[in-house]
Amino acid sequence: MLVAKPTTEQYAKRLSIYHALVEFAGQSNQWADLGHLHVLAGMVVGLLSEGSVNLTSWIYSVESKARYAQSTQRRFQRWLHNPRINVARLYSPLIQATLAGWQDEVLYLSLDTSCLWNQYCIIRISVVYRGRAVPVGWRVIAHNSSSVA
Repeated sequence: MLVAKPTTEQYAKRLSIYHALVEFAGQSNQWADLGHLHVLAGMVVGLLSEGSVNLTSWIYSVESKARYAQSTQRRFQRWLHNPRINVARLYSPLIQATLAGWQDEVLYLSLDTSCLWNQYCIIRISVVYRGRAVPVGWRVIAHNSSSVA
């Protein structure tokens, strides 16, 4: 897969998004290592700018001192499989801060389930905002169906 380097204008826009993400997500003092925060911000910028979950396509969306593109991709993979990153501990304060400023009278919640390999069921509860579901809680259970009690 050939990935084109961004133009100067695209790079400047991505850099401003990166800094905004670091500032926002950095409000949580739950990070075990600030390097984790910077890798996450780079991955989110890559996801937003490329519109793909393919790690390789994110490589030129982040500033890196890596000499080889594979090094950046491996950094993303290590982050995704890092047992020191506690998603619930990081995500919870951000969702709480967001919901604390909720101005609408009505809060719509959505319960969604997905079955993986007829072996696991992911159960998500989400806040519906502007037609999008923003997950606020989830659980994975060993269950061979997406129908749960």
